[in-house]
Amino acid sequence: MAYTEQRTDRQGRNVWIGRFRIDGRLRSTRQFSARRDALAEARRQEDAGKHAEWVDPATARISLAEWFAAWQAGRADRAPRTLESERERFRSLVAPAFGEVPLRRVTHEDVTRWAATMPAPGTGEVASPARRRDAVRLLVTLLDAAVDARRLRTNPARTRSGKVGALPRAPKTKPHRYLSHEQLRRVADAAGDGAGGAARTLILLAGLTGLRWGEASALTMADVDPLRRRIHVTKAYTRLDDGTILLGDTKTHARREVPLPTTLAEALAAQAAGRGPGDLLFPGARGGPVRRESFDRGSFRPAVHAAGGAVSTLQGALGLPASGVYDDGLVASVRRLQSAQGLAATGVCDPGTWGAVARLDRDRREGLTQGEKVSRTRLLAVLGRTTLGPGAEDFAPLTLHDLRHTAASLAIAGGATVKAVQRLLGHESPVLTLSTYAGLFEDDLDRLGESMSDAFDAAVPGQVPRQVTGGSGAAAAHHVLTDGPIRASVIALAAQN
Repeated sequence: MAYTEQRTDRQGRNVWIGRFRIDGRLRSTRQFSARRDALAEARRQEDAGKHAEWVDPATARISLAEWFAAWQAGRADRAPRTLESERERFRSLVAPAFGEVPLRRVTHEDVTRWAATMPAPGTGEVASPARRRDAVRLLVTLLDAAVDARRLRTNPARTRSGKVGALPRAPKTKPHRYLSHEQLRRVADAAGDGAGGAARTLILLAGLTGLRWGEASALTMADVDPLRRRIHVTKAYTRLDDGTILLGDTKTHARREVPLPTTLAEALAAQAAGRGPGDLLFPGARGGPVRRESFDRGSFRPAVHAAGGAVSTLQGALGLPASGVYDDGLVASVRRLQSAQGLAATGVCDPGTWGAVARLDRDRREGLTQGEKVSRTRLLAVLGRTTLGPGAEDFAPLTLHDLRHTAASLAIAGGATVKAVQRLLGHESPVLTLSTYAGLFEDDLDRLGESMSDAFDAAVPGQVPRQVTGGSGAAAAHHVLTDGPIRASVIALAAQN
């Protein structure tokens, strides 16, 4: 039974401590100036012990930095990149404020103030909302783990209802960028034989299957099944901040299969020539994996720069205003050039026509510096591998990861369900897929309404169902589906899922 004892503190004042037993051991509370407060605390502690809720205050004397090290030691099975990110976030954002603070001294007010005013390392300015949000989440996770380890009774970063009131507002995500079939082909053609001849194939693979960079760069010959038209995604490379590349599980630690587009089968077969089952499908210059930063700098970004402004470049070379759209005026101008050069007047700017454009452009370079002339020659040489036709449009720069968004967009336009896209991209759940690409599924409502109307009409004997004309959403989907030879592979991609 709890009781109290009177003692004298260092200043000679009478104080009270509560005494209680937990697991047969006699323990003490902190000092109180009033006997009733000491007894109430002792009874509360004793009652917590009876309900297995008692926490030894001595275990909360450890500093947050020491607890972080112990917590991470128990997470050795996590991905190296995850552990590295946690260490960087703790070192740069959490430790300056709480690193030396004992767990029991962290208060809700301190966390709230820190979350709002957290400085960015080395700048003195408040960190971005995204960085502050990540740092607060890490601190909350650390304190939750301390509660689970019975070092704290409650998490001071949470309110009494369990919410994290100090969590900064979620930043707006960057809008996704999507390429049409024609634009994806244009980028791949512009990349040509870069990265040891694999650039075009690698770009198309990412744009048609949605593989993450680490997954695509880790593919081996054994991962490609040409008979079943499948690619086995079983592993991925991860790059640490120090440049080290490690081979491990995929992001979700799950294996999956994605369809091998028919249009890529021949290119992958050529890429696989002379390699063994365990060899990388896309090796780097030194035999190791292709590094993302090298591929991005040397092949992808130059291709995107050239292909993204191809229409305007063509219009400028032919003396037309740069609208960025391959319209009737550009078609007529291309036909005149083709006729003058003895080429078939198709109005389509193919590699042969680009050669004529380059010759014409060389005669119109008065006033350009030598460096500008060289850049112009290189740009037209890159575009000489592409083909532009009526309806083509320029597009803004995009990143390698946008090829993954492109694959999702093309699959959805081809009729793929949420579940099929989830399997294609390797998302943990269809909820994530739908929340990420919800806007792309809006056309499903149009198609659903029309198909239900058709089914209702067909239920009348002798009634001929009306044909679906489709609204703007259906027209957009039709436009994507009729973009060249890749059409069949994307429809097959959706169907096989």
